[in-house]
Amino acid sequence: ETKAPIATQRGTEIEGALIRLNRVSEKMMQLARAEGGRLRTGTSQDLRPILQLVAGDFLRASGAGRIALTLSPTPVLSDLGPDVFAILCRNLIETALKHGSAGKAVSITLVPKGQPIISNEGTVIRPEVLGRFTSRFARGSGAGDGSGLGLTIVQTIAERAECRFALTSPIPGQPSGIEARLALNL
Repeated sequence: ETKAPIATQRGTEIEGALIRLNRVSEKMMQLARAEGGRLRTGTSQDLRPILQLVAGDFLRASGAGRIALTLSPTPVLSDLGPDVFAILCRNLIETALKHGSAGKAVSITLVPKGQPIISNEGTVIRPEVLGRFTSRFARGSGAGDGSGLGLTIVQTIAERAECRFALTSPIPGQPSGIEARLALNL
């Protein structure tokens, strides 16, 4: 309500701090869910609608051309909990969008074997650096406003749900980029 520039600036700073705190809190809750919850339901369901919903959220937020989604024409069945699968996908897509080359689409593919594959263009990341990305609060050099927990959450879920999670750079068959691949159905 005030017109004082210093109060407006301070209000903007407080708002930014609250937004960052909210993001970190959300990631910490996801990590707690990954570490303590039941991740598999015992009943298989099709993962395509879940991935389509999560990718659609990012498509609306990031704009046309930033997401390239390819879904299997046949059902992709897994007993991984739908909320757990959504957390996995959300963290992988969010990380790819934040750290990929500006103006380049993030490729999201779900193949029939139950493997979501998310890749983005960018510089090649050395294996020793790539290996640290799944550590808590580890952030890349251009990390921006991230918490450094997204890939930790993915790694934790993968381990607890007995899935395989791999990061590869460059993207196989390409000169650059990074690919995240999950094998859900072992």
